[in-house]
Amino acid sequence: MKCIAYVSKAPVRDHSVRMPTGLSEIISASREHNPKSQITGIISYREGQYFQILEGPHLEVDKLMAKIAADPRHEDIWVFLNVRVAQRSFSNWGVNVFDFVDQGPLFDAFVEKNSPTLNNFDDYQKKRIKPFIDIEKSDTVPDEYYQDKNLRLLAWPDLNNESNPQMIMNLCIKLTKKPYPFNFLADSGEFGTPQQVTQIVREFERSGILSVTEAEPLVEKVVSEKKPNKFYGAIKKFLGMR
Repeated sequence: MKCIAYVSKAPVRDHSVRMPTGLSEIISASREHNPKSQITGIISYREGQYFQILEGPHLEVDKLMAKIAADPRHEDIWVFLNVRVAQRSFSNWGVNVFDFVDQGPLFDAFVEKNSPTLNNFDDYQKKRIKPFIDIEKSDTVPDEYYQDKNLRLLAWPDLNNESNPQMIMNLCIKLTKKPYPFNFLADSGEFGTPQQVTQIVREFERSGILSVTEAEPLVEKVVSEKKPNKFYGAIKKFLGMR
């Protein structure tokens, strides 16, 4: 799959004001077309600009983006993200018209995952995207985010780009077979301090190769008390053993 994110300007109308002409049609078409094409994400409008995130199969996302690029309802399109992903950030399609994009955990995680790209924006780019993402003030996933969660790798990173490939490979082996508790990784000391482990795990998630799930609660096994065998009990009684 791939993910494309962009902002575009609504065309200038009367009195030099940018108005979202045709916004209702855009939303209706998105709600009808995107689920059929297995495309998820969000769309928002604020301060004369559209903000949209598209996730789904490569071909479908590229086809939709080509339509948007040729749509006269969009001007000055800036695609600030175009990456391969192994896991979706959004499970369905959402619309937020005249307010900020929902600052919920899914959106926060999306911003954190793509923070290396966002943090490289120049002042003009930061100002343009600020109605939707205030990069300088946006909350990042805290260090405690992975506590009590299970981690599993969906794919391996490129070990040629790692400074300590042997250690990263050992970590990948642990996270490949089955979901592995983050707490065990952080407490083991095998992969550095808890902060260093958190940083490595963040990079995995930003690359779209990590699945993070809630740890299942431990269920204590109740050992049932064995009932005495009647036959042997009778023998013991006969022999005077009890």
